Amino acid sequence: MRVLWGPLTAALLLANCGGTAETPAREYQLEGQILAVRPERSEVVIKHQDIKGFMPGMTMPFKVKDEGLLKGKEPGDLVTATLVVGEVDAHLRTLDKGDTLTDATFVDQNGTRSSLSAYRGHRVALTFIYTRCPLPEFCPLMDRNFAAVQKTLASTPALADVRLITMTLDPAFDTPAVLKPYSVQRGADPKIWSFLTGEPTEVNKFGSQLGIYVEHNPQSAIDITHNLRTVVIDPDGRLVKVHNGNSWTPSELVADLSAVPAPTH
Repeated sequence: MRVLWGPLTAALLLANCGGTAETPAREYQLEGQILAVRPERSEVVIKHQDIKGFMPGMTMPFKVKDEGLLKGKEPGDLVTATLVVGEVDAHLRTLDKGDTLTDATFVDQNGTRSSLSAYRGHRVALTFIYTRCPLPEFCPLMDRNFAAVQKTLASTPALADVRLITMTLDPAFDTPAVLKPYSVQRGADPKIWSFLTGEPTEVNKFGSQLGIYVEHNPQSAIDITHNLRTVVIDPDGRLVKVHNGNSWTPSELVADLSAVPAPTH
């Protein structure tokens, strides 16, 4: 992993050009994903979005003065933070997990209208696939993993509230008429595991907030370039865990779901 120190130093120098010792510290809001937590160095490495009015998005370490901010934080967590920039240094004053996802309207494999907000009150694991994906270690692996997770959920009363959502990356083709038999073939219990589609613009907009990238080959409808992302959402609709790629295991996802407080009802 390449970590960048220089940009923050340069930003501090530019921000303070012509400043005096009395120049007050400035605060900026930061959003990103934790890549490493280093309590022995009082720092956390975050892949962050553009920090408005300060610096472009990149991956870099940030110091904390309150080491308690690092407790309960681990790689993969999505966070929001307050960055305090002084004359010669910078640190995070706050560091909070979770980001409420923007709601969207979908249709499930049965043709029933649904939305993300319909899952409030449940812990949710959500992943992305498309039904014509030809690579066994990509979308089909996500299906196999979710089938294994579903089996664990069905036999674990403490996880009875958990729901699984598979969102299509190809909504123009993956209609309910396609998703229904596809879900049956994979043994999906509709009480636990839903397959969602919808208007392409709506589905794509929803995926983009989770960092989903999709590119269709105009010469071949089955050829779709995309990344993989599997997330955990808490009962209040906040994003609390992100797995990039296909290296996560069913047991890891079950552990992530178990770590999220169950709904109180």
